Amino acid sequence: MAYSVLIVDDQALPRQYFESIVNHSDNYSLKAAISSAKMAYSYCTRGDVDLILMDIVMSDEVNGLEAAKKIKQNYPNIKILAVTSMPDVTFLEKARSAGVDSFWYKEVQDVPLLEIMDRTMAGEHVYPDDAPIVSIGLAK
Repeated sequence: MAYSVLIVDDQALPRQYFESIVNHSDNYSLKAAISSAKMAYSYCTRGDVDLILMDIVMSDEVNGLEAAKKIKQNYPNIKILAVTSMPDVTFLEKARSAGVDSFWYKEVQDVPLLEIMDRTMAGEHVYPDDAPIVSIGLAK
């Protein structure tokens, strides 16, 4: 039985990348790929979402961590994997507080996303130790 995945990301390229990973895996099936954290909750009310790949920073009025908190309060069995390209160290703590199961940085891929998904569905909470360090400008 494949786990049903909801992808929530407002950027088309990451959403397509996540769709490709899900569609090429025997363990996962794509429920939907949407661009709004605000709409994520309504997909969960149908009862057939096992895992959400949730972007944190999105263009609608609800960010991914706010949506994750509401989903986890009402549907604690749904696993949520927060994904972001923003190296904000506060996101790690906020994600834990919201009940997010695992966390993955889009730009720093120490561990492949599919492995994080598998470990999350097995009940493990996978978080990086620290936010990535970003170099701005020309480093010498």
